[in-house]
Amino acid sequence: MNEPAEDIQSTFLRVLVDEQTPVWVFLVNGIKLSGVVTLFDRYAISLRSTSGSQTIFKSAVSTVMTQHAFSAKPAGAERAPHTERRPRVYRQ
Repeated sequence: MNEPAEDIQSTFLRVLVDEQTPVWVFLVNGIKLSGVVTLFDRYAISLRSTSGSQTIFKSAVSTVMTQHAFSAKPAGAERAPHTERRPRVYRQ
């Protein structure tokens, strides 16, 4: 028999487990968790962090994204110094 194709969610989580990639897990109630996904199944994800391991039901997860470094200012986004401008008044 043919095995069913693995869905995109399982593929993504499997890569995270295999590569031990640090992730942020955003829950539907707004809480942000960070750590490394160690295990997962159809219903839950196991997340390991410095404070320990926790099991999160997938139904409570909104988003899983890899952690990445970012700067406060994007490259090349230098802003000109603020200068006060007076509103133009048009008179006839």
